[in-house]
Amino acid sequence: MTTVTLLITDVAYGGRGVARLENGKVCFVPGVLTGETVRAGVLRERDGFAEARLLEIVTPSPARIAPACPLAYSCSSSLSCPGCTYQHVDYAEEVRIKQHQLVSLLTRQAGIDAAVPQPPVPAPLPLGYRNKLSLHAQKDGKETRLGYFAEDNQTVLDVPACPLADPALNRCLTELRNDVSVRHGLRDGMTLTFRHTEREAAVWWRGEPRANETWLVENTLLGPLSVPRGSFFQVNPPVAGLLLSQIMESLQACAPRTVVDLFCGVGLFSLAAAKAGVPETIGIDVDGPGIVAAEFNARKLNLSGIRWEAAPAQKALAKLGPKLEAGDTALIVDPPRNGLGRALVQEILNHPPRHLYYISCAPDTMVRDLAWLREGGYLTERTQLFDMFPRTAHFESLTVLHR
Repeated sequence: MTTVTLLITDVAYGGRGVARLENGKVCFVPGVLTGETVRAGVLRERDGFAEARLLEIVTPSPARIAPACPLAYSCSSSLSCPGCTYQHVDYAEEVRIKQHQLVSLLTRQAGIDAAVPQPPVPAPLPLGYRNKLSLHAQKDGKETRLGYFAEDNQTVLDVPACPLADPALNRCLTELRNDVSVRHGLRDGMTLTFRHTEREAAVWWRGEPRANETWLVENTLLGPLSVPRGSFFQVNPPVAGLLLSQIMESLQACAPRTVVDLFCGVGLFSLAAAKAGVPETIGIDVDGPGIVAAEFNARKLNLSGIRWEAAPAQKALAKLGPKLEAGDTALIVDPPRNGLGRALVQEILNHPPRHLYYISCAPDTMVRDLAWLREGGYLTERTQLFDMFPRTAHFESLTVLHR
């Protein structure tokens, strides 16, 4: 391993610092901040870049702080938890870094004007916000570890408590770890899921939840929403509420007659559209239990004019066809981390709605999709970062487009 002294000039999306070796090759170093001088060990050199491990902070940034978690990346740790990329950063600086990353991705990869992004929306709580944890069990002789996978994606790091989790989840985790019968029941490779809501406090289960498990109830701006244990729901309820408010305000301003909500889950944005006064809403998701819960939520909230369909996104859009092209139609998409993809974007462009709301938890795949949508005639009105995942490399964003 070659040791080098580097000046960090940027922090790329994903959280690794950017520097250059003496030969001019870009070198990525985790755990650093812009402006810092560091000593690093070069682990490997590839054709276009090199990767290094942080050995020493020579000149620290004023924004550097002590990590809240002992498992966070550091110069001395041989194994660290890869989830918390920004434990070493003052939170205001973390939001600034993420905003810079979003603007850079939008301008360089999607060809969008740098004036389009709006000021970022920080999280009310940078720690103690997560309502869900997924931990893995690993047997090593007589020892059983319960926690997250390390950077090698093979070794499980034992996690007594996670600073990102709601305190109720950490209390539940402590009780479980102290329960000898539960510990003995853990099997190698088993996954334990912990969930917290204001209604149920904290619950946990092994593996996949059973089909007949009681639904959870999340309190939202719209009222209480029922969520099957295996269905998706936002992990940071306060930031989800801020995002929901923004979408409702925008829908009230553009006043579409119809909203189509792809990847609708238990109906959060579909219900918000109905609450905002949209006469007709169509919620679509491949998750059958989620759609059943969405129908229940609409009845419980006394919201009408909503139709639900359990179907793959592309198939459902193809069936809707020309209905989407109406000038008073809006499409809401909230895809998983792999984004929409070329085929689904093309399906949208086959019958393009006038308004498009793109909610994303992965800006790298989002800007790829935005570039295709731009080629297909869409203009980007605005993009705004919502820091749904503080201390991690990820963030949510809302992009509003029109034709």
